[in-house]
Amino acid sequence: MLLGAAAPVGVAQAGESVVGREYVQLIQQHLHRLHGLYPHPNRVLHLDNVLVALLISFYDPSVRSLRSIEDQSQLEQFSQHQPIDRLCRSTLSDALRQMNPQHLLPIIKALRAQVPTLCHRDASLNLLLKRIVAADGSIFTIPSDVLWGIALSRSNGKPGRQVRLNLQLDVLQFLPIHFSLSGHQDGSESAAFMRDLSAGVIYACDRNFVDFDFIRAVFNVGSDLVVRLKSDTRFVALRQQPLTEADRAANVVSDAIGHLPGSAGSPGFGSRLLREVVVYDGRKKTNVRLLCSLLELDARTVGLIYRQRWMIELFFKWLKCVARLRRFISQSQNGMTVQLYVAVIALLLIYLRTGRRPSLYASNCMAWVASGQMSVEKMLQVLARREHERDLERARLARKREAAEKNPA
Repeated sequence: MLLGAAAPVGVAQAGESVVGREYVQLIQQHLHRLHGLYPHPNRVLHLDNVLVALLISFYDPSVRSLRSIEDQSQLEQFSQHQPIDRLCRSTLSDALRQMNPQHLLPIIKALRAQVPTLCHRDASLNLLLKRIVAADGSIFTIPSDVLWGIALSRSNGKPGRQVRLNLQLDVLQFLPIHFSLSGHQDGSESAAFMRDLSAGVIYACDRNFVDFDFIRAVFNVGSDLVVRLKSDTRFVALRQQPLTEADRAANVVSDAIGHLPGSAGSPGFGSRLLREVVVYDGRKKTNVRLLCSLLELDARTVGLIYRQRWMIELFFKWLKCVARLRRFISQSQNGMTVQLYVAVIALLLIYLRTGRRPSLYASNCMAWVASGQMSVEKMLQVLARREHERDLERARLARKREAAEKNPA
């Protein structure tokens, strides 16, 4: 079905409140580029139309399917953004299946370059010369008839399907570096990440990444790692490192230099020494064993680096609960990836518009701004108040912990 006139979308017309005047021109340039990617005399729905439609729907929590996007496209406010009378769900579904999501990456790269550098609350992490990147995967359930997904058996015994989101996150900036979706055609989790490793970073990973091939690949690109060891993984200690008072205060139990059995002299490792830092987890009452390639850092900082891995879990929670990616509007790998990229673009716009890391509060406020119910000025006032409240709560909890340590029961 042909859907109206095909002309580049005028973002500055009505999207300025969400995008921001300073970024309208940047977005507009990319929309013109996207519009010309799939030339055909009968095509009226272009990739720029798809991007704008999904961005509009992102800021409306009531829109959760292709059918609701079709209904939304008939609102008067929608027509200010799109030169389309009705965005038919079958046409949008075909476009999501056919259009390459990689064309959206230049927008993500351009927006990410605009995000200001944030200082972390722990000054020792700000002094690191390398970025800390958490790498992990998260599972999303999809309909069982999506054959490219990973097959599984549900608890009720019926067959099901799922996909894995492979994410690398700059934890200090809360920004995604690389991300991809894996189905049945992909191998192990660590193998999926080896395709997109970055140079000059510190990878913080969980136990699934204790893999010689993955560790070797990290070293080959010139990066380092802090990865949690499995309980049954042996470490051959050659010497013990002395602990400082700051290390002991941070619950560091031991710090040893050595290697993994079989790694000494193997390709990619050579005579390279590794390090095992053991940190006591007071909440779970257990020791956490960390394998680290950074020999010059103090043991306390190694523990802090691994603790930042939790930020990737918060990002997954943001995607599923705030960005509503528990449910994909497409069943194709292309369409799911486009939806993921649009969520990241929306996240970056929230970051740039509010000057703060995306949160539930920021997402709600941006939705109200997009619908015309709140001004940008009022949004910034609300977010500043919420941040002040969180700072007061953190200070209260810190005083409570300090008092508990001084006067244990």
